[in-house]
Amino acid sequence: IARKIRKQSFKVTKYEKKNVSKSPPPPFITSNLQLEASSRYNFSAKQTMLIAQQLYEGIDVAAEGPVGLITYMRTDSFRVSEKAQHEARQFIADEFGKNYVPDEKRIYKSKKSAQDAHEAIRPTSILRTPESIEAYLDPRQLKLYTLIWNRFVASQMTDARYEAVTAEMEGGQFLFRSSLRTLLFDGFTKVQKQKKEEVKEIPPLQISETVDLISLDKTQHFTEPPKRFSEGSLVKQLEEKGIGRPSTYAPIISTIQDRGYVEKQTRVLVPTELGKVVMKILIEYFEDIFNYDFTKEMELELDEIEDGKKDILVVLNDLYKPLKRMLNKVEREVTKIKARVEEKTDTICEECGKPMLIKWGKYGRFLACLGYPECKNTKQLEAEKVDGSCPECGADLIIRRGKFGRFVSCVNYPKCEYSTSVSSGVSCPKEDCDGELVEKQTKKGKVFYGCNRYPKCTSAVWDKPVAKQCPQCKHPFLLEKYGRSGVYFKCPTCRAKIMPEELPDT
Repeated sequence: IARKIRKQSFKVTKYEKKNVSKSPPPPFITSNLQLEASSRYNFSAKQTMLIAQQLYEGIDVAAEGPVGLITYMRTDSFRVSEKAQHEARQFIADEFGKNYVPDEKRIYKSKKSAQDAHEAIRPTSILRTPESIEAYLDPRQLKLYTLIWNRFVASQMTDARYEAVTAEMEGGQFLFRSSLRTLLFDGFTKVQKQKKEEVKEIPPLQISETVDLISLDKTQHFTEPPKRFSEGSLVKQLEEKGIGRPSTYAPIISTIQDRGYVEKQTRVLVPTELGKVVMKILIEYFEDIFNYDFTKEMELELDEIEDGKKDILVVLNDLYKPLKRMLNKVEREVTKIKARVEEKTDTICEECGKPMLIKWGKYGRFLACLGYPECKNTKQLEAEKVDGSCPECGADLIIRRGKFGRFVSCVNYPKCEYSTSVSSGVSCPKEDCDGELVEKQTKKGKVFYGCNRYPKCTSAVWDKPVAKQCPQCKHPFLLEKYGRSGVYFKCPTCRAKIMPEELPDT
């Protein structure tokens, strides 16, 4: 294809120049606040709502005392009070100029399914700028308040105006298009920090004018599967499907993680084996409930009950009777369901000689003796071996998973109860400490790496330490991080970003 393109003679078939406008986005509602906070600051849905709750309940601001900084944060309505709009328009005129105030007040339509019980999320007073109250907020509160304040102010400003130029060049069977947008008037973008667009230029061209091919860059792309959900994009999908309400988005996402149905890996949610098994069973036996329309229809019926259009007992009977039938079916087939989840293996129990089964527990799959409860022997499934041997009995060491995360233990557990933390292979960075950084887990399940001399030494890092020297400042270890392009390393001292290919193999 590249060879054929180089042989063509190209002519301009289209050249168009016109002015276009871009309208500001509406103020925040719960779902798009969680999405924006997730994509911009990597806040979880739960974290976003916790910080928003603090801003709503009140922050001690100098002479004003405790004051609520934002309106109620669980809302699905874009509605804004007239008083707030008037205050915003006056502020924009004073701060930026009258040409930034639209001729008419901006009104954003909410979805038909919106309950419209509360206003959009906005500052309680536009006069409390992020800069004026920065000293009274912690860094996370300031980030979220700035996000809300900027979005609300922008939503009440004029459109941004651009000059758009489009040119098309044809040669044989090939068509090339070039487009450029140049900012004429910044409008609402003045209050939002926008990435500066690279200055480019499309020269004035005439239709049928011959143009030269100066260079040709070729790249090949392949079809990719849909991206996994992040917390923010999952909230957006829940809203679009009509599942849940603003007050339930964060609890839904917390619950599926707390119960081990999904794991958060590099900002995305990945279903676990337990989650897949539970999903198959629920969809098979509770098909009428576990579908996208059930929650949406239930919410509509509840609204109709409130409006007096439906009788509450009729709605409850319509739900309860089919549900009772489903539960009865599950009770009758519980042995069959259990048999599907528990798999027989070729592994023989060394205690009693019976086969071992794959069972499900709180921390995933494990091997258990078929002779339970008479024989209570269990084993970890597909155990990960580690170097070295047990200092107490000389047997192999394996990695197990428990209440407080991963740990190393003797393969002969429970006969031998030796256990220790999973080592990172990196020495503690404190000069007066001879410990090492080991894998640990917070009460909420987040992995971090702390000194094994704790509580004498409190040294800790969030990212996985790797025993590789920084090529710039010679720091003894780097931190493993993840970005859009994959794995990279960062120096904890000089903050240098190092790609894997820049490091020596050893």
